[in-house]
Amino acid sequence: MMLRPSSAAALLTVTLLAATAFPLAATDIIGKISYLEGTVEIARDGESLSRSRVKEGLELQNFDVVKTGLDGEAEVRVSAPMSPASTIRVAPSTQFALEIGRMGSKQQTSVSLLIGTVTVKCAKLTGVQGMRVQTDTAVMGVRGTSFTVTAPASGDILVTCDEGEVECVDEDGNTERAKPGEVVEKLRDQRFLRLPMDVSNLDQFKRKWMIERVSALKANALNAITHFAKIYNRLMFQFDKDFAELDVSKIKTLVERWKQEDRSGITGSEAARIMEREELWGPLTRLRGTLVVLERIYPRLGELKEYHDQGFGRGLIVYDEKHHETTTIFFGRFERDRRDLERKMMRVRLVARLFAARNEGMVPWGATDE
Repeated sequence: MMLRPSSAAALLTVTLLAATAFPLAATDIIGKISYLEGTVEIARDGESLSRSRVKEGLELQNFDVVKTGLDGEAEVRVSAPMSPASTIRVAPSTQFALEIGRMGSKQQTSVSLLIGTVTVKCAKLTGVQGMRVQTDTAVMGVRGTSFTVTAPASGDILVTCDEGEVECVDEDGNTERAKPGEVVEKLRDQRFLRLPMDVSNLDQFKRKWMIERVSALKANALNAITHFAKIYNRLMFQFDKDFAELDVSKIKTLVERWKQEDRSGITGSEAARIMEREELWGPLTRLRGTLVVLERIYPRLGELKEYHDQGFGRGLIVYDEKHHETTTIFFGRFERDRRDLERKMMRVRLVARLFAARNEGMVPWGATDE
């Protein structure tokens, strides 16, 4: 069963919570909202921006998380230096984060899709630019194109391409390429499969595909809950462990200095930044690696809980021969942990953003490092 956070992890959470009360550097601005409709939320540094601030023209910061409700739609224009000019259309019931930073010799723009559907239209890339859409089990690499990625709560993926080409790579390194006139799908625990498609029927196909995936999820809700609950428990254990491994006193001192230097518009000496990289790169990379999956499992379980409340998937979760619990007990624990987990996940994003701002855009990507 899942272990509770240690006292060290709890203290680190408090420390990171205190780091939100200082201004963002201008270099963190990576684009703006060019259109929105319905319910749209922006999570930034562990807080949700007020509804009065979330409107057309709002500047987006690196590591912001965009969330649309059932009636929500948005369009984001990316205009960060060294990144390709891009437009991201966000469908209802979608959550994604936009992260821009250095990866080796490239300036990597990453659309971290947690759940839902995004459509990306990207200008032609230069040799030092990269752009991708990332889920927990696959990465879709852009080659200068317009394409759509759908990642529902079932854990499946659908990629459609309007122009250009998209390279789809799963967690085992298997590759497929999406081109106009084709769709690429990846059902949970299976490899990518490329299918021919009549472009004139593409919208109808996508709607039918989503209906089928939701129906299949409800019909096998207990299996899905068991699958994701096992992953969730394992990741929560690892997340708490990684939090506890950080030296809390040093982190507290470090964040306080970052706050002071940010107010003064400086980033510290080169020697200090080198020491910070050596101190934090390993722990942050491990934490971010865990979050790559945990941030995506979390909203899926949230949707499965809604189905569970409607009567789908109620039963017994069997972890092994000695450990089991009812789905009602699991979701009760999931709800109790929810607020604290959300804050801790966003705190890791905050420290990663600060780290990148102080290190010429170098981002601890976690499991996506190359």
